[in-house]
Amino acid sequence: MAGLTTAWELTQGDWRRRLESVTVVQRGWRLGGKGASSRGPHGRIEEHGLHVLLGYYDATFRVLREVYGELDRARTDPDCPIATWRDAVTTSGDVGLAEHAAGSWGHFVTRFSGNDLLPGEPGAEERPLAPLEVATRALRLLVDFQASMRPATSSTQVYLSTSPRPRSTGPDLATLLRGSGVTAMAAVLESLERLSRLADDASLQVPAVEAVTAPLARLLAAWRDGLRASMLADPAGRRTWLLVDLAATNVLGMAADGLLTGRGYDRIDHLDYREWLARHGAGAETLASPIVAGMYDLVFAYEDGDRSRPSFAAGLGLQLAARMLFDFKGSVFWRMQAGMGEVVFAPLYEALVRRGVEFSFFHRADTVGLSPDGRSVAQIRLTRQAGVLEGAARYEPLVRVDGLPCWPDRPRADQLTHDPGRASEAHDTADHDASGPAADARAVTLRAGEDFDVAVLAVSLGMVPHVAAELVEASPAWRAMTDNVATVATRAAQLWFDVSSAQLGWDGPSGVTLSGFGDTLDTWADMTHLLRREGWPTQHPPRSLAYLCSALPEPVTGVQATIAHQQVRQTLRAFLDDEAKALWPGAVGSDGFRWDLLWDDRGRSGPDRLDAQYVRANTDPSDRYVQSLPGSGRHRIRPGATGFVNLAIAGDWTACGLDAGCVEAATRSGVQAARAILDGSVRAVGDSADLSVRHREGAA
Repeated sequence: MAGLTTAWELTQGDWRRRLESVTVVQRGWRLGGKGASSRGPHGRIEEHGLHVLLGYYDATFRVLREVYGELDRARTDPDCPIATWRDAVTTSGDVGLAEHAAGSWGHFVTRFSGNDLLPGEPGAEERPLAPLEVATRALRLLVDFQASMRPATSSTQVYLSTSPRPRSTGPDLATLLRGSGVTAMAAVLESLERLSRLADDASLQVPAVEAVTAPLARLLAAWRDGLRASMLADPAGRRTWLLVDLAATNVLGMAADGLLTGRGYDRIDHLDYREWLARHGAGAETLASPIVAGMYDLVFAYEDGDRSRPSFAAGLGLQLAARMLFDFKGSVFWRMQAGMGEVVFAPLYEALVRRGVEFSFFHRADTVGLSPDGRSVAQIRLTRQAGVLEGAARYEPLVRVDGLPCWPDRPRADQLTHDPGRASEAHDTADHDASGPAADARAVTLRAGEDFDVAVLAVSLGMVPHVAAELVEASPAWRAMTDNVATVATRAAQLWFDVSSAQLGWDGPSGVTLSGFGDTLDTWADMTHLLRREGWPTQHPPRSLAYLCSALPEPVTGVQATIAHQQVRQTLRAFLDDEAKALWPGAVGSDGFRWDLLWDDRGRSGPDRLDAQYVRANTDPSDRYVQSLPGSGRHRIRPGATGFVNLAIAGDWTACGLDAGCVEAATRSGVQAARAILDGSVRAVGDSADLSVRHREGAA
């Protein structure tokens, strides 16, 4: 996403007045990186993992809205079932959390009410969410949550509103505070909201904030600690208390650590989020709660994939929680209405081609070589994995499934001189299977000043030590980044069932995403809505679809891909036998999981029916998830500040203002990479005025 966003931003408007050409170089046959998806048997969607868009992803939505607007499919492609960005994604406010109590697992669902805002409005991605604003919204959230709670049971739905409200504290707040014995709090909060308005006007004074935050901290601490015993004594109030404690502790921590006087969260990023909460008085039950556990699951925040070693930068955790709860537009989640490959990357590809961007598929990056003085990139060495048949203008990567442009699950061999197979997407490194060179594979070298003027390295962080070893060796900053910004392997599974989710025993709403569950595959989503976009037989199609994912514990480095896949399959089998009953009580009998419930058109029996499902071990360096461990953020490099004059970088591993592994960070990074090129921060060697990005023999 970062590389494609860079190309999108570079080619805005009359871009050929600025650039000669832009070429995207892609290993294998698909675009999308960790977001790539394709179509397998029966047109089924096969994803890298579970992908949802959050309502604060303003840069991502802005790009998508522009892409769909330019494509204008309703006019140019009337048979396409996804014509607009509103067709591509829909709002989803149900968020499930799992909890372990009294020796068994249960769950509850929180329903976030939506609002009338749209993500991706012009300028929205530039607006910071200051800690002072977070504090005021968090205190209002406490009121909404307490007013909306129902008695809590394993199947309770909690209705939670985080929609923007008027600045006034209002009678509900005063009533709640007086009822808790803290009558002075209302006046303090009114002052805090006035300060927040002044901050919007850029006239905020630090002493004014400090004068309010000191009494706020005292009052809020007394209020929180006064509520603890009474709320925990009531089983129906326990879940209310977890949110009260978490929100109050976040505000207390921000006040105590001086965050309310500025806009930065990074001053606490050296701490783990749970550690920071504990420092400011969060209860043990809150630290172990499904709310906090779900946050760690969302970002695979486990060192080396080990669930006994949760680790997540506190400042980033605070920022992400605040953006998810207080900065969403429309809905907390937006669910894609097909695979990410066809909702995001196929439209991007089509729109970029229409703009005149060139694509070189089947070109694997091997090494980035430096100039003798070490100041710039002198050459990029590639391996051409397959050639296009003579006479073809270019490789056409997409196929149609019920009118929707999609990526196939393997290269389109009828267009190629050699079929590289699906192995063309796996990088040959010392840590992975070497599939061997293709029959017509050959080296391609691109030279600075001849084939390109500026390069954008948009590979995943896990691949940087392999393809950019010279840069890592030459630059202490690059060495620090690769040594300190960690990645983790992940695992994922997609299960198609012969019965509905309700018949499996799920007692919550449909379309829910649930985290914090179990000890292996901790996140589950009901993705049944995608079945209508797949190509199943009209007689006896699947009736429900579940996605599962989690971090994959090390050691997987050095493990062959086939072995890693078998390990994930074994984990999935054990999960279904031992843990799935808590989600789907109707799917597990006295002898374990009822394998006959899995859809299988070959009539296999027992665990062999897993062969009809889709299971992934994401161990390739390009597939590994980028983590945000405490203290690692300071080692990230900005997209336009690589230390090499003709090189920019793009990816969710860069310092882009959102140091998290997500498509929004990747998009923001791509925007910043393009800006650095266009404003001259990244320039051609010896030439800052006449910038061009050329193309010869496949890539630049």
